[in-house]
Amino acid sequence: MMEQEANSFIPEDIKGDPAIPEFIKEDDIEKIKQKRDYSNVYELPSLRTRFFSILLDGVSIVILAYLCTLIFESIGEVPDYMRKVAFLFCFILYEPILVSFGATIGQSMMNIRVRSFSNPEKKLNIAFAVVRTFVKFLLGWLSFITISFNPNRRAIHDMASGSIMITKTKSTKQASPTLP
Repeated sequence: MMEQEANSFIPEDIKGDPAIPEFIKEDDIEKIKQKRDYSNVYELPSLRTRFFSILLDGVSIVILAYLCTLIFESIGEVPDYMRKVAFLFCFILYEPILVSFGATIGQSMMNIRVRSFSNPEKKLNIAFAVVRTFVKFLLGWLSFITISFNPNRRAIHDMASGSIMITKTKSTKQASPTLP
C-alpha cells in the first residue's frame, strides 16, 4: 500500500510509462532509447529466417520481372519509359513499398515484419524503408554482421533506418521493453 502511494507521485507520460525527469539531458535520453532491449517483449527472427526471407524475395522479384517481360511482349511495342518504370518497381521499389504497407512476399512467408524501432507496433514509413533498402543493397551481406552482436538482432541497415525485425505474432514474455 505504501509503495503504491509512493509510486503515485511519479509523473507519467501519455502511454502511462514513468516520465523522464527534466534534469536528464537530451543526449542521455537518446542513449536510453538506443539501449532498448526488445528481446524480452518480441520474438526476434534469426539470421537464418531473414536469409530465407531475402531468398524468397529474390525469387519473387525475378518472377515479377519475368511477368512484366511477358506482358510487354504480348502488348507489342511498349515505350521505353514503361520498361523503365517496370524495372524501377521490380528491382528498386519492391521492398520499400511492400515493407511500408505491410511485408514483402518473403517476409510474409517467413512470418516476419519490419517495424519502427521507436515503436514496434507501427510500420516503417516509406522514406525510412527506402533508406533501409539502399543501405541493405549497398552493404550486401556485410550489413548482417551486427545481428549476432546486437540484443535486438538489428542489422546495419536496420540501425540506419530506425527499424527492427520482429515476428508477426507478439510474444508474451513481458509487458514493456526493459531499459538498462
